[in-house]
Amino acid sequence: MKPAFALSLSFEGISLLHRAAGGWRQVGAVMLDDPDLARSLGGLRDLALRLDPDLRCKLILPNDQIRYLTVDTGPFRGETRLNVIEDAVATATPYALDELVWDTSPDGSVTHVAAVARETLAEAEAFAGEHGFHPVSFVAVPDDNAFLGEPFFGPASGLRELTGTDAVEPDGIAVVV
Repeated sequence: MKPAFALSLSFEGISLLHRAAGGWRQVGAVMLDDPDLARSLGGLRDLALRLDPDLRCKLILPNDQIRYLTVDTGPFRGETRLNVIEDAVATATPYALDELVWDTSPDGSVTHVAAVARETLAEAEAFAGEHGFHPVSFVAVPDDNAFLGEPFFGPASGLRELTGTDAVEPDGIAVVV
């Protein structure tokens, strides 16, 4: 299952994107300093409903909430490579490993890592749900970071309730508007 919408969150504002041929199209945006944020997000939701009645979406997390790393993993594979990555992530963040979710992108003798705090995922999911969107997964757009593809941080906690399954298919490439 791939959602038709993506809700992009940032500290400036929120953009709603709709999946289209060749990428994504912006449906609309709301600035966070909007004096009636809830009403404006409701208007964004209404625009989305005109395109598709299924408001399941992936949440695009702001890059300033994600720790990107490039880890020298050498020729290691499997559990040894994972241990090297875990050591690097634990050193690079103030969080315990069980408080983080990360995705990796192997690239020869290095592995690119994108890590995010679980509490950030929970806050993003709660915010989207509170405003009538139905988050099914968490992703990022690496922009200038070395990560190859779309960092995928897994399904939202409410996925099974929304879809009847725990499966959501990540996109191979990052969102391009």
